[in-house]
Amino acid sequence: MLLLHGWSVPGQAFTGQAALAQRGYRVIAPDHAGHGLSVRWRPAAGGTIAGLADGVAGLIDALALRDAIVVGWSMGAMVAWELARGRPRQWLESRVAAIGAIDMTPRLLTAPDWPHGLHGGYTAAQAEQMAAQVRRHWHGMVPLVGAGLWADGVEPPAHEAARVREWMAGCDAGVLAELWLDMARQDYRQTLREATLPLFCLYGERSRLYRPALAAAMAALQPAPRVATIPAAGHSPHLERPQDFNEALLRMIGG
Repeated sequence: MLLLHGWSVPGQAFTGQAALAQRGYRVIAPDHAGHGLSVRWRPAAGGTIAGLADGVAGLIDALALRDAIVVGWSMGAMVAWELARGRPRQWLESRVAAIGAIDMTPRLLTAPDWPHGLHGGYTAAQAEQMAAQVRRHWHGMVPLVGAGLWADGVEPPAHEAARVREWMAGCDAGVLAELWLDMARQDYRQTLREATLPLFCLYGERSRLYRPALAAAMAALQPAPRVATIPAAGHSPHLERPQDFNEALLRMIGG
């Protein structure tokens, strides 16, 4: 099980999924460029989703993984979808068994034919502003960005919130800004429509970032995906409610 973390939060966010090793899975949660243990790694092409996907593909080959369940959270879902879009079908299907997404939209920006962007309404201009603020004031933004991970109306445990803020503060602001802009350029709807691998999606019932209608919109892109909602969870259900999330994830894989 290859778990790909989201923007500004490293692979340590999947600590609660270590328990899945007791269910027979080899659990791997790497850090993308600019995050966690990879904070000093800056890809030559800059921070892009394609660049992160190249790193993940290299990891899959280096570890000789087969039948991997690749599960991406938030930005990590785009990285997983980029694997499906950017790799030869033979390579993909010989190494990956299924692709899952945690609380993520295939298009960050809102459009007339896609009202399911970030916050239900997000523009390219807002993405540019966000990237500029991250470059200038990332440490000052950490508390606000961190608050968006938790369920709406819920105050997270103080030690959990502090741990997340510490992870965020350790990221490379320049890489984060580049990745944010590149996320805003992406549209994976056609990739999902044409996917040949099994797909599944897990959403937080009370996400602050995406409206509940996103889950149904994702299911409509292709009849095959399995979709589940984690009750009382927000944008990071694996972090907020790890046991509930793990059971839902195992049901997705079992299906």
